[in-house]
Parts: sequence; C-alpha cells; structure tokens
Amino acid sequence: MPILGSQKSEDFATTDESRFDWRLVLAILVIVTIGIVNVYSATANVPSSDGNLHSYDMAVRQLMNLGIGLGVIGVVMLFDYRLVERLAYVIYGANLLALLSVPMIGVVRYGARRWINLGFMSYQPSETMKFATILALAKYFHSRPALHKLDFRDLLIPGAILGVPALLTMMQPDLGTGGHLAITGTVILLFVGIRPRVLITAVLAAVVSFPVAWQYGLKPYQQDRIKTFLDPMADPKGDGYNALQSMIAVGSGQATGKGFRQGTQTQLHFTPEGHTDFIFTVLAEEWGFLGTIVLFGMYLFLMYRCVNIAALARDKFGSLVCVGIIGMLVSQIFINIAMVCGMFPIVGIPLPLVSYGGTSVITVCFALGLLLNVGYRRTIF
Repeated sequence: MPILGSQKSEDFATTDESRFDWRLVLAILVIVTIGIVNVYSATANVPSSDGNLHSYDMAVRQLMNLGIGLGVIGVVMLFDYRLVERLAYVIYGANLLALLSVPMIGVVRYGARRWINLGFMSYQPSETMKFATILALAKYFHSRPALHKLDFRDLLIPGAILGVPALLTMMQPDLGTGGHLAITGTVILLFVGIRPRVLITAVLAAVVSFPVAWQYGLKPYQQDRIKTFLDPMADPKGDGYNALQSMIAVGSGQATGKGFRQGTQTQLHFTPEGHTDFIFTVLAEEWGFLGTIVLFGMYLFLMYRCVNIAALARDKFGSLVCVGIIGMLVSQIFINIAMVCGMFPIVGIPLPLVSYGGTSVITVCFALGLLLNVGYRRTIF
C-alpha cells in the first residue's frame, strides 16, 4: 500500500522489468558523465609532485570511484531493503565508532582531522554518517505505533540520534558537513511532523544563542568565512579571494560558455579546488548557462523519480529513508551551488555525483541503490 499517495497517479507498471526505474538510472549516468568531463577539465593542467603533467590521473581515479559506486548500487539491489532496516542501528553504531576514532587515528588535511587512511582510499566517516543517521531515524519512527506531531519529549531520542554525530562532526572541525548532517535529519523530523510550539522555541533558541555560538563556538577562520560571505570585497586578496574568483568564473561563462578546457579562471587555477567543492565553476565557465541548465534539469528529474518512489513505498521505513535521501541530496546540491555563486558561506560540501571524491560518491550511490531497492520491491508481497 502506498505511504504518501495513490498508485493510480503513478505511471509505473507492475512487471519485473518496469519496477526497476531505468529512467532514474539513466539520470544518474548522465550526471556522473558530466562529473567525469569536468573533473578531467579541472585537473588537466595540475602538475604532479615530480613536476610532470598527468592530465588524466584524477579523472581515471574518479572513474574508478564511480565504477565502484555503480557496483554498490547493483549489490544493494540484490537484497530486500528490510534487511537494512534490521541492521539500521548496527550501521549507525559502526559509523559513530568510526567518527569517534577520527581524533585518534585520523589524518589532517586542510587544517582539519576528518579522514581515516585505509591505504587504498581515504575514508571520511562524517560522509557515511549522514546516511547512517537517515537509517537510524527511519528505523526509530518505523517502530512507533503511529505517526503524530512530535512534542519536546518525543524529540529526546531522535534528537540524540541526530545531535551526537552532528556535534562530533562540527568538533573536527567541519561545520559544513555537521550542519548538512543536521539538515538531513531535520528533514525527516519535519516530514514526521513537529508541533508549532516546538519549532517556534527552536528558532528563538537559535537566535538567542547565536552571539554565544559566535564568540565561543566558531573558530576564527569560520567567523571569517561568514564575514566574507556578507562582504567579500572587504578582503578581496585574502579571505574574500575564493568567493570572488568563483563568482567571476560562474559569470564569465555567460550563455554558452568558453568551451571545453577554455575557461581562464579554472584552467589557470584562480578558483580553488576546482575538481571538488568548486567544480560547478568549471561547468559554468566552460559550458555556460546552457550547461548548468542541463545539470539542473538532470538533478530535477532525479528528484522527481525519487519523490515518486517515496510516494509508493510499501512501508513507513522505506518512505522515511527515501525522504531522508531526498533531503540529503537536495540540501547538498543547493548548498554547493549557492556557495560558489556567493549566496552561501563557503563550506566543504561536494556536488553529488559530480565532485571528485571516493567516500562521497560511494555514499550517494549506496543511498540511491537503496532508494531503487525500495521502488523495486513496492509491489512484491
């Protein structure tokens, strides 16, 4: 039985072949192809440690990451997603232990200790923690006898499930990923329903506590990022440099772009981290407004198919997992693109399936694989 809507409004058929959402898979393949092309372009002139140019190395590694990710989607499709439901708390606990181990065995990059070196790849527990939190919250609310609007007392356990990993991530320090984790979990809470007085109290508490958080909770570089967001021209060659260069790159692409590997801002490396957090600048400068519209269109179609699957999930757990995945992806896309366009403070949030990175790609693919699993088994009884 559908959780969010009627099957009459859905265009899925009931055969085994049509239960598998090939249109969603096609959208994923188009997006990852866009990602590979732009990673290659962003790293084409990056010198290696020996001074030689290896224009294809990072693109090949990203292709391997995506190959593993697509393999993960296939593996996740092999078993019933209700097995994940039974293991939800175990997965959450394992990820929480990994997050707790980062201060002891993690490696420092970009001034923060966020990664664990596994030899064959660098693992970022805060990325997989997002999805583990979605599973734990979905499991918790699935076990409740009925959905009703949450009061203060009802939020104690889900608040702890969400708040502990978010706080640990922010302490790394990684305010961007910690905040994104909190947003992802909050989407599930809002979907379940929260009493208005709880929402009003939370907003007032955030406003009142902001001065204290600014003074004692944020590190100086985090304060500088917020100041730069408000006025990037205050220090155009210092703290405001990255924000200004990314906006220049996005705007310089105009309608049709400068052409593949012809962008001056990105090819001459005026914009930072062009293959990871700022990869949208490569797309916008080289392919212009039309190129960004293609990517936006594919993301919108991806979300449309995800919402359809959530609407027809056969149980509460499947529906809540889908809602959490949608919240995770939409907020991540919005934050990343708004950041490079100067509408959000600069934070380390990758663009899903487009930015370079192993842990992020595999986590997103696992999430999409589970979502496809929910859709495939919606009519298997």
